[in-house]
Parts: sequence; structure tokens; C-alpha cells
Amino acid sequence: MNEMCIKKLKKMIDVNIPIIYINDYDFVRVDELIYGAIGDKTSREWTPATGCINFVDKNKRAYAETMSLSDFLKTEYERETANDRYLILKEIEDFIELPEVKTQLILIAQRKLYDPEFNTTVFVVSTVVNVPESLRQYISYLSIDLPKDEEIKELIDAHIKVNRDENFYEREDINELIPSLRGMTAFEIDRTLDMAMSKNGNLTASDRDLINQQKKQMVKNSGLLELVDSNVKISDIGGMTILKEYLENKAKVMKHMTRAQEYAVRVPKGVFIVGMPGCGKSLCAKAAAAEFVAPLLKLDMGSMMGKYVGESEGNLRKAIKIAEAAAPCVLWIDEVEKAFSGVGGDNSEIVTRMFGYLLGWLQDKTSSVYVIATANNAEKLPPELKRKGRFDEIFCVNLPDKSERKAIFEVHLERINKKDKISLYVDTETLAKNTEGFNGADIESVVNETVENAFLALIEKNSDEALTITNDMLIKTAKETKSISKTCKNQIISMEKIFNECDFKSAS
Repeated sequence: MNEMCIKKLKKMIDVNIPIIYINDYDFVRVDELIYGAIGDKTSREWTPATGCINFVDKNKRAYAETMSLSDFLKTEYERETANDRYLILKEIEDFIELPEVKTQLILIAQRKLYDPEFNTTVFVVSTVVNVPESLRQYISYLSIDLPKDEEIKELIDAHIKVNRDENFYEREDINELIPSLRGMTAFEIDRTLDMAMSKNGNLTASDRDLINQQKKQMVKNSGLLELVDSNVKISDIGGMTILKEYLENKAKVMKHMTRAQEYAVRVPKGVFIVGMPGCGKSLCAKAAAAEFVAPLLKLDMGSMMGKYVGESEGNLRKAIKIAEAAAPCVLWIDEVEKAFSGVGGDNSEIVTRMFGYLLGWLQDKTSSVYVIATANNAEKLPPELKRKGRFDEIFCVNLPDKSERKAIFEVHLERINKKDKISLYVDTETLAKNTEGFNGADIESVVNETVENAFLALIEKNSDEALTITNDMLIKTAKETKSISKTCKNQIISMEKIFNECDFKSAS
């Protein structure tokens, strides 16, 4: 168990916090943590499944077998004295809103604060966060750090020890597994190593693929972050020369971060990309991860919202903790304006708190988590996000100009030109002239639809000959396409106004 967590918990007890909330699902390790902080002092545990039992010796019942949580708390509150006494309440999220339970917890908390003869500390251990508003002022949260490299090594060693007499392990080989295991809890690392060892009876660097697949599934199951696979490279993006060069330079710094810090180079924070839909913002996030040679974690702010009081903020803290433990990585926050458009308005207390936490983390961040935030509508952005400080730079992605449209056509036409059964007779200069007001997604659609139409014509002829794609065919498709400049005219005007008012750097 992490000694730093035990020290943090001891400190929280020493400063007289009445209720300590631990949001975790690995109850075995949480029990080890609590025991490491309180030892053999008097402690009672209550769960919906077991009722009240002795915390240290769980085979011993402390009270009547069917005692409810309310009766248990009432009994503890009515004690004449209770020095160094601890109550561990597990999975009570379905009970904590009950008036009698909520009131008993408030009474216990207040008595601890004002009665020197009543030193009773309550631990709430739960897989979800549910805190009634009336209890918030009495509760502090213990954040259990994810395993550092040294603890990951210890977990690997523990699995190796079982087979030490049968197999030979190269330490350097095993150490290559550590980066893949970062960002996982000790419980998840244990289960993953069990799977790896069951495969061939040992652990080697070749197990990284299995570990990464398992890690991807765990991240997906958390519902907080998505591990995004992408084969997009910087060279696959047409236009946006300044932004692409900027990301390439940041990638060089991140790859040589240890050396960079010797020269007082600051750890890059991230970049904010604002622009119309379909203009390549998402492609930039995916390409940046490839350039950084780092995993791409996508944060969906909508998935942070929980049904319990305090759960949303807890989800955001947990997601950021996972990202920091997985560093170096790229954290992509997509369509950030949708999450924070309600900041400062009515009924936005939760959103405002989450926004404040995110801003504080961005401002103070020192880890190698490179944040790429993207937004489609700058008009809805809170003003705090429209200035530098939280990000290294804010880029505006406008509709591509003629030279950029030419470059985008070249990227997509080069992709289909690699096929043996396609012949191209095109002039990208002419195509760019005939697609003013088109964004990157519009141009990709024109190319794909033209190829599809040509293929359908081939099927009608029952022919197996090569496809011929010409300028006229592409221009005809373009004329039949409703570009973004026609469908989102008012939004484009609004965006251009905001770009002129704000200190945004052009991506081109």
C-alpha cells in the first residue's frame, strides 16, 4: 500500500476531519490503507450486506445481525465517551439520503468537532460519490494515488516470484512493461498481470500488446476516458501549416523533456483549437498523439455528469488522475463549449465547480499531459478560456483558403491514387478554384462521393476495368454539394467577429 496515502489519511485524522470519503472499488486495498492509518484502535464496519461487524476481524459481529445503518449510527452517537473510535461505512450511497441517516451523520460530525470526549471519525467508502448538500461541509475526500513506477515494479516482482524457479526473467525486459501499466489501479494491474502470466507462464516485453488491449478495455469501462486508436499523421492533414509546425515543435520538446528542463524549458501545457466543424481540429488531436508517440485519451465532458451530488466533480478528478498517471500522453477535450456553455448562468453550480477545477488544473499543471481542447463555437466559450495562461496557445482554424484546399485535395487524391484500379486525371489548382467556401470534410466528401459514383457506373456496365477520375467529375460533385459556407453562414460570420476581437493565432 502506498505509504504516501497512509500519511495523507493520518494527517486528515489528526486535523480532526469528521467524515473522510474514499471513492474506490478495491475494498481490500482500502481496508489495508485504513488499517495502516488507525492500526488496532476500536473500529466498526457497516455494509448493506453484512450489517455491523468488527473492522479488523470481519468474522466477529459488533451488534445485532439485522441492525440498520440508522440504528447503528444512533448507538454510536449516544455513547458517553468515544476516544479514538472509527466507523467504516461501505456502499451507503442508497442510504445516505435518508433523513435519519443524514441527520445522524451530521450529529456525529458536530459532536466530534465540539465534544473533546467524543473523538469518533467516520470513513465512507464507496464506488460512487453521493454527498447530500447538508453534509458537504463536514466531509473531506481522500484521493488514492495511482501506483508510481516503483510500486508497479513491486507488483510485477510479486507475480514473477511465483515462477522464479521455473522461468528466467531479464529485468530490463520486464521494465519495458511499466509504461503500459501506468494509469491503472493496483487492482487492475494485478488482474492484467494475471492474464499475461496465464498466457505463457511468464512476463516479457511481448506482453505489452495484451496489456495495452486490457488497458484500453478498462479505460472504456470507466466511462470517463476513451483510449483512441489513430493512424493519422501530421502529413495527412492538408493546410494549417503554422499549427502543424507548432505541434511538431512541441513534440520535440516533450520527447526530450528531461534535457529541456536542464535549460529551463517549461513543460508544454497544451493548445486550444477553435474553428468551424469539419476543418481538421479532431485530425490535429489524433495527429499530435502520433507525433508525440504518446497515447491519445479523449475526455467526454458529458460522461462526467453523475446523478449523485458530488459525483460529477469526482468523475472529473478521477479522469484527470488517470491521465496524469498515464503521462506522457495527449488528453483531448472535444467540443469543450458544450460542457461549459452554462457557466455563470442559472442552475449551473455543478458545471461552475467543474469548470473551476479544470481551469485550476490547467493553470498549475506540471505533468507531461499535453492537453488539446477543441471547440466549434467560440461565441459560447466562457471568457476564461479565451485568454492564454491555461494553454500555451489558442489557434483559430478558419475555412481553408485556395492553397489549403489544393493541399487537402492532394492528400485525399494521393490516398486513392495508391489503388491499382484507379487512374487520376486531375488538376488540384482547378479543383481548389471551384470549391471556395468548402472545408476539409466537404472536400473529402466530394472525393469519396465521386469515386463511389464512378464505381456504381462500373457495376451497371458489369465491367472490371480501372476507374478513371477526372476534374469534371469532381467539379460536378462539388456543385451538387452544400458546403459549410452555405449551411452555416451565420455561424461563420459570428466566428469571424470573435476571432477578430480575441487574441487567437491563425492556424494557417
